[in-house]
Amino acid sequence: MDGFSDKIKIPVSEGCTRVMSFNVRCGEFEPRQRIVPQIIGEYLPDTLGVQECTYEWYQTLCAALPEYEFVGVGRDSGGTDPDCGEISGVLFLKEKYSLLDSGTFWLSETPDVVSYGWDASYRRVCTWAVLEEKATGKRFTHVNTHLDHISEPARKYGIELVREKALSFDVPTVVTGDFNLFKGCDLYFQLVAEGLADTQDTAKQTMYGKTYHAYKGGEEGEPIDFILTNNKITEVSRYAIVRDMLDGQYTSDHYPIFADMIIK
Repeated sequence: MDGFSDKIKIPVSEGCTRVMSFNVRCGEFEPRQRIVPQIIGEYLPDTLGVQECTYEWYQTLCAALPEYEFVGVGRDSGGTDPDCGEISGVLFLKEKYSLLDSGTFWLSETPDVVSYGWDASYRRVCTWAVLEEKATGKRFTHVNTHLDHISEPARKYGIELVREKALSFDVPTVVTGDFNLFKGCDLYFQLVAEGLADTQDTAKQTMYGKTYHAYKGGEEGEPIDFILTNNKITEVSRYAIVRDMLDGQYTSDHYPIFADMIIK
């Protein structure tokens, strides 16, 4: 990541914290193992929620992005081992922030143990991290998840667990994830019910269009990836969908998204 901080593609708005969400795609690893960390470095979020982060991606991101600390465990083993499965992890700039507390729970009827929930096609997890900015003492929580793509009950009840956790913190809180539901559907309105707001709508400068594109690009459509905030975060200066190509290819089958916000 050497030099990235000197040439950020879109500078962070003054006084803001940049939060990114990125489904890095579990397949097609070899052709993308360099450009995924590169695009993260070129936008340099303070914190980042990743989805479909396999053990290979975990190793790659830790090695390629030494400025970040990685929080999270795999959905299949509860660890960070070759058989751990997807890690819906949170990364943060370790020189800027201290980790005060963190955890992972399963989106199921038994969230404290490795488990499937509500006819889900895969085990699904949610990871959270409470951070403190070293220079100011300001604290906030980043919650990150990936909902099931097949079972609607798994999405419905998964949303309830994620919302409950996010709203349990008495500090500014952001929620990122691939929610596998389109903006504007009934489950979307369940997700952004009282207490959570979509930064795409609250940002002073925003963008519209789909976030899942299956390596085909394009803009038309609704997002399925979101960055949400609780009511302790009321100022969002920018929301962006990163449609960049590197080396002539898309970095993933999802576009990364980020939001710049003021955390008090």
